[in-house]
Amino acid sequence: MKNNILIFAIGLLLGAVIATGAFYVYNKSNTCNNSTNSSMSGGTPPSMPDGQPPEMPNGTNSSNSTPPEKPSDNTTQNNY
Repeated sequence: MKNNILIFAIGLLLGAVIATGAFYVYNKSNTCNNSTNSSMSGGTPPSMPDGQPPEMPNGTNSSNSTPPEKPSDNTTQNNY
């Protein structure tokens, strides 16, 4: 029984080392081959095709000034 626990612990540690090494190699090869990833490779941030950076929406909808309808509170109508 003690031998089985020892083999299980060694296998668990060996598996963790192999998995960590695999993730390290994957991340290292992914950052070397991907030049558009700005946070890892130190490249320029992403931009639109015309060279301008993307802008966040301001929260107002100029085409429709009324907010969307709220869903009804009547749960008996929502039988699926």
